[in-house]
Amino acid sequence: MSILDDYIHKAAKALLRGDPVDELCREIIDVLDVQYRNPKQITALQSNNISFVYSPSDLKMILGKMKVLREQRDQEFYGLHGLKTITEHIRYLEDAIDAGMGGNDLKALYERIDRVYANYYDSYTDGLSGWSCLDDDFSDKQTELRIDKLKHFRDVELRKMKVVEAQAASLNVSAKSESTSIANSTVDLSVVVEHIDNLPDSSLAEEEKTALKGMLADLQTKNEKKREKKLQRLLSWLATKGTDVFIAAMPYIIQAVQFQM
Repeated sequence: MSILDDYIHKAAKALLRGDPVDELCREIIDVLDVQYRNPKQITALQSNNISFVYSPSDLKMILGKMKVLREQRDQEFYGLHGLKTITEHIRYLEDAIDAGMGGNDLKALYERIDRVYANYYDSYTDGLSGWSCLDDDFSDKQTELRIDKLKHFRDVELRKMKVVEAQAASLNVSAKSESTSIANSTVDLSVVVEHIDNLPDSSLAEEEKTALKGMLADLQTKNEKKREKKLQRLLSWLATKGTDVFIAAMPYIIQAVQFQM
């Protein structure tokens, strides 16, 4: 249980029992930095009257603010992972304990929540009143058991989501790595051009080298149809040349096509 959850529980119980609340209100405001001030408190401070005491109505306001903070925290942590509903059901059960709910009201809450999970998680009904535990026991103990079960299932689902996120991150890293590799390969392709320049004149004349480099450069077009047409033209041209020319040009052809795909 977090500090926020603990103070929500303490505040609700104090209101339920009718306990003095001044000290608890001051502690919550100090520890959680809850932005709350009773107008009467401002008047007391302005008149140097230090006898101001927080009332149950103040604690109700503070409790409401804490629940808003908890809802925001739940949404940021659980809502983004698709666990909003199960978290809300946990909160309903926790609030039922804090409010001292029992009898038919608690029975109705049990039925509402149990029907969601009983057929989804095989072990959910183990030990629950009205299910494997056949007696009708509407008590804090039964409510806490449901809370523990839902928290366990939420943790299981969260771990699954974390695994999926980790796998997605791994795939993203792999994709970036592959993209970087391809980008780096375009730098290496300049070496292929050098190889063409270094081919002996007996294999390829200077004007033919220039023509070949021009045809290779033409493969950089983003128009798929034009690239395919230029590729066919280049391959037909290479078919009339020697093996060494084909070997020198082929890596560039493959990488240029992959880079544009």
